[in-house]
Amino acid sequence: MAEAAQSIATSPSPSVPVKPRVVAVDDQSDSLRLLQLRVQAGGMDCTTFSDGPSALNYISSHPVDIIILDVMMPGMDGFEVCRRLKANERTKDVPVLFLTAKMDPTDKVRGLEVGGHDYLSKPVEQQELVARARAALRVKRLQDQLKGELQLQEQIHQLHQGLITSHWLNTFGQLAASLAHEINNPLAAALGGIQLLELEEGLPQTAQHRIQLIDQSLQRAGQKLRSLLLIAHSPQTPQDVLLDSLISDLITVVNFRLVISKVAVNANLDTGCRWNGLHSELARAILYVINNAIEAVMNTPSPTIWVSLRKLPDSYKISIADSGPGVDESIRGFIFDGFFTTKGSSHSGVGLHLAKRILNAASGSIELVTTPDRGNTEIVILLPHSRS
Repeated sequence: MAEAAQSIATSPSPSVPVKPRVVAVDDQSDSLRLLQLRVQAGGMDCTTFSDGPSALNYISSHPVDIIILDVMMPGMDGFEVCRRLKANERTKDVPVLFLTAKMDPTDKVRGLEVGGHDYLSKPVEQQELVARARAALRVKRLQDQLKGELQLQEQIHQLHQGLITSHWLNTFGQLAASLAHEINNPLAAALGGIQLLELEEGLPQTAQHRIQLIDQSLQRAGQKLRSLLLIAHSPQTPQDVLLDSLISDLITVVNFRLVISKVAVNANLDTGCRWNGLHSELARAILYVINNAIEAVMNTPSPTIWVSLRKLPDSYKISIADSGPGVDESIRGFIFDGFFTTKGSSHSGVGLHLAKRILNAASGSIELVTTPDRGNTEIVILLPHSRS
């Protein structure tokens, strides 16, 4: 849609139309000057260059609607310039008109094969030039419009999927509460029975030891069940949260995925980090980041995730680093944008975006930092000691 916004179909305001932007390339100065005058007389802006490399350098950083290329140029001919334009994602859809004094059919075929849109014959006739340029611009306008509509449809689809997911999460929370109730009652009964057995006199030492292990296991299961219920449930009132316990529970939640993906997790968590806020919302934000890290290291050598929790003077710092391929510098500014993803169409690109929204609402922050000594990518979450 960004390209569509820069196309000839877009204007800053209804009263100030944007002229079509043409780049003309010809090594013959007289022909180039005549071409520029005729393009401008046709109501278009025209920037000229006498060689292919200079034109490519300009086009790489300036929006262009149409390119007119002389075929026969020293050093880099028009075919090679066109081939490079079509190999670039940013310029591949810009129509190229070849300008030639030759009428060899093999040259025309070659021009079409490298991605050329049309041919102009020297000397250029004014009416033909304007007509062919306008035809090419109509194609460009339609391409930009179609790309914008396809991107909009994709975003609507992703939003629809997000709404379905949100509905499922709410349903899952209700199911989790019901399931926890069904499990908690027999679990409490089993725990009470075991504790009564511990009071029995004359039990063999081995039996007492086994009963104690069962008691500890049942208590641990009860604690995990209560923690997972807090994650699934959505209370709207803030509460005190032990961050180390929360993060440990979240690692337990994704443990099965870690095992099947053969991902190692190294956790180093300060104890006593007590934060006040919405427990389930914070859990989801951290879970989004952990899942993002798991996806980043899957199918990589020695996949590893580092999770740490530190108490700073005025905030708590949660760090989630991974040994994945890292984030390219050119897209670092977009990773928290909604629907932005580099992982293919099977990913919605909303996880980190939602995490940022949740943390901002909690007066916290989230950012991407690069730490080569602790993995290629590190997401840092900061939470204030007390919410304002």
